[in-house]
Amino acid sequence: MQYTQYSHADKFLERMGDYFERTEALNGLMFGICLQLKNEPFRYGEHQPLFAVVEEDGVIHLAALMTPPYKLQLCAPTGYAAQSIETLAHGLAANGWEVPAVIAEKHLAESFVHVWDTHQNCRHHEGMSQRIHKLRHVQAVTYAHGEFRQAEPQDIETVIAWMRAFHQDCFGNAEPDRATHIAEQKVRNGELFFWSDPAPVSMAGRTRPTPNGESIGPVYTPPEQRGQGYATSVVAALSQRLLDEGKQFCCLYTDLANPTSNSIYRKIGYVPVADVIDIHFDYWH
Repeated sequence: MQYTQYSHADKFLERMGDYFERTEALNGLMFGICLQLKNEPFRYGEHQPLFAVVEEDGVIHLAALMTPPYKLQLCAPTGYAAQSIETLAHGLAANGWEVPAVIAEKHLAESFVHVWDTHQNCRHHEGMSQRIHKLRHVQAVTYAHGEFRQAEPQDIETVIAWMRAFHQDCFGNAEPDRATHIAEQKVRNGELFFWSDPAPVSMAGRTRPTPNGESIGPVYTPPEQRGQGYATSVVAALSQRLLDEGKQFCCLYTDLANPTSNSIYRKIGYVPVADVIDIHFDYWH
């Protein structure tokens, strides 16, 4: 098996594009980020992104994407074997890549972790278990009192505060600099939306468009506003907006440990696609 690394998203997309288009919902995270990196190679930071495949006789068994300092993403177009994971691990190590974490379908992530722990003499701990969902039609839902509207520049302080709270809730880290950057960028690009009653009470964003779909996230409702249907309303309204604009489907990720959010999205019409997990590495030297 052969490890091949590319310096730019263009070449990676040439190899992976057909597969990504057939699996847009499952691999929308990797596909959407690649499409962004095609036009903005350093969109996610100052470091060179990783684009790599493991192949044999022209058949790709594993594909990897990483935008340091963020997680390594993996997919397995034709299934995978221990040899392909070993080849990937050797290729990453030989090229000096330090992997902070990996996110992939559960069985693939766990198989990579077993090999990487051995190669790097490191330990690992599990992060969030998530489920990818897909929606083609918005179900009839009862909307909360209020209205759906796009976030405007005058909302930026609210958006920054909520983005920090979202990161704190999901990842245990408010990441103030990154949260501020994302908030400003998304408001500027018209990618964030509120449910207002009459002040903002819930927020949802659109992100990582692919040819036929688009993801929704982040979704955040302040604790004092929860349980009143605001998150259901903003996600349903945004999902319908994306479909009305011509997308064939919407995707989103949910935390499997949060039964409330999973229940909300099922009511709107989201159905499970696959379960993924992120696993973090602890290094010592």
